[in-house]
Amino acid sequence: MAEAYIFDVNESNFDEVVVGNSHKLPVLVDFWADWCEPCKTLIPILHKVAEDLAGQMILAKVNSDEQQALAQKYDVRSLPTVKLFVNGEIVDEFSGAVPESQVHAMLSNYIVRESDNAMAAAFQEYEQGNIDAAIEKMTEAANMDPTNLRVQLMYARVLAENERKQEAAAVLEGLPKDLQDDPEVISMKAHLDISAQAAEVGDAKALLKQVEDNPDDLAAREQLSAVYVSIGEHGQALEHMFEIMKRDREYNDDAGRKGLLKIFELLSNEGPLVSEYRRKMGSLLF
Repeated sequence: MAEAYIFDVNESNFDEVVVGNSHKLPVLVDFWADWCEPCKTLIPILHKVAEDLAGQMILAKVNSDEQQALAQKYDVRSLPTVKLFVNGEIVDEFSGAVPESQVHAMLSNYIVRESDNAMAAAFQEYEQGNIDAAIEKMTEAANMDPTNLRVQLMYARVLAENERKQEAAAVLEGLPKDLQDDPEVISMKAHLDISAQAAEVGDAKALLKQVEDNPDDLAAREQLSAVYVSIGEHGQALEHMFEIMKRDREYNDDAGRKGLLKIFELLSNEGPLVSEYRRKMGSLLF
């Protein structure tokens, strides 16, 4: 029962209930107060999460008015504040009343689910070369737990590696809405989109010759950029998209700018190449 994993915590039992237990299970600590209206909104959400994950996490509730020393020790500046303890350390936190999905998302990185174990067994078989059997088991693991992002991403990666890119894209498109904005999901979607474009391209050498002979052949540049992405030459891919943007903003519905943004997504919107071409885009736009 969920009640077995929900505790009212004070200064005398905090180390035992929170710090000690966090070496066994993730411990979510809710700092709240009677007068706090957002606290009243959040508490039933946290109880619901504890019920859903009974036996997989602990919920510890700290009345901050009564336990001011604890609130001060853990730098609680507003209520409600929720801190996640794992192995004796605070690994994540949030303030305010948030939706249930956000609480689950925060915990998901630290809770091992049945679907994780099923995927681990399937991946072991995959590494042994039993591809078809492994993918069948991965399908079962993914269907078992549609909200486990770790499992869904692994499943999509393996499908893509085995030239089942449309199925991989369908897995990502089928994720719950709150997982669609995860950087890894966005990056993988971008990679699949550009890979599909590259698959339709003809001879890369011929495309390169076309661009060399006619730098204004923007269609050839667009196709060549996709080819460069497919072989990991992201700098070259970005340069061709930038040239398209620089030469004709109206080409193919602003394909140069949109192509740059798509490659940024593929690169998780970070790194020196992204910074360099964001600056170039800014100079061109403004």
